[in-house]
Amino acid sequence: TTVDNGVLLCWFHHHSIDTSGWEIRMVKGSPQVRAPGLIDPQRLWRPPNRHRAHQVLTGPPNRD
Repeated sequence: TTVDNGVLLCWFHHHSIDTSGWEIRMVKGSPQVRAPGLIDPQRLWRPPNRHRAHQVLTGPPNRD
């Protein structure tokens, strides 16, 4: 593990990532997340702010 491969998480997510079903990886210095199958049946890797789970909480993007 190196600092270049790290992702800053809050205490709760740091301690629950191993049991929550979520996965995180770094691609060219940017994090990507993959949700558990119940949230995203396709289990696609996505940037954190473009994940389907994020849209459920914040609503669809404003396309004005």
